[in-house]
Amino acid sequence: METTLQSVLEVLPKARLVELGRHFGVGVESDATKEAQLTRLAESRQVRLPQLVSWMGRDELRRACQKHGLPATDRARPALAKRILDAYGAPDSIPPVGIFGGTDFKRHAPLVGDIVQVRQRQYLVEGVVPPPKLEDATIVQMVCLDDDAQGRKLQVLWELELGARVIQPERTGLGEIRALDPPRHFAAYLHALRWNSVTATRSDVFQSPFRAGIKLLNHQLTPLKKALELPRANLFIADDVGLGKTIEAGLILQELELRQQVEFVLIICPASISLQWRREM
Repeated sequence: METTLQSVLEVLPKARLVELGRHFGVGVESDATKEAQLTRLAESRQVRLPQLVSWMGRDELRRACQKHGLPATDRARPALAKRILDAYGAPDSIPPVGIFGGTDFKRHAPLVGDIVQVRQRQYLVEGVVPPPKLEDATIVQMVCLDDDAQGRKLQVLWELELGARVIQPERTGLGEIRALDPPRHFAAYLHALRWNSVTATRSDVFQSPFRAGIKLLNHQLTPLKKALELPRANLFIADDVGLGKTIEAGLILQELELRQQVEFVLIICPASISLQWRREM
């Protein structure tokens, strides 16, 4: 029997084919037929025979050798894998994917190090716990990358999350370039990138005023500037009535939270203005 990638894949049960797809980043549906799973894996660019035999277990390699009429008496996995590769011929290579092309697909589950979009935010995958059974869900441990919640941890059941997806820009490429953006549009994009790159090392660039959703006055930015210049924010705001002390305090709190310098905020105020604080915060 001729040794091919699909003929070696045929010795694996459906559950192992799903695990193989997760390992190599190929979307394999657990409820699909085995023929559909084999076709999906065999036609993918990710799975090649040398990588497949290095992933398979010893008993699986023995079944593959027996199926192809090869000796299967060896106890070592490398010897069994080498026999299959020798029967297959020279190992093939993965053809490169151009930056302007490539087909996109949806992964069954992310891998550690992937960038994913969950609940309208971008996260970095730090851990993946495979489901113990096929009907269970995959536990994905993530950390947020968005600048307004950077570093915040999240753990989800991947298959139960609506709209969760793995971000793979290399799969779609840059697309077709039809025209250059107008200078004003490009300037807006460039400024947005700069503001999103603000870190705690820059005390002269603010983020909170652009997220306040209100019209600010120049004097309301003075306490914020002073708070960022101090090694530890410790201010006494004593503006006159109606000048926006609540707004000034809110700007400082939001800026410190965006820069991950505070974990929680406790507001102590008279009961008569508690509703005002709640509404403005």
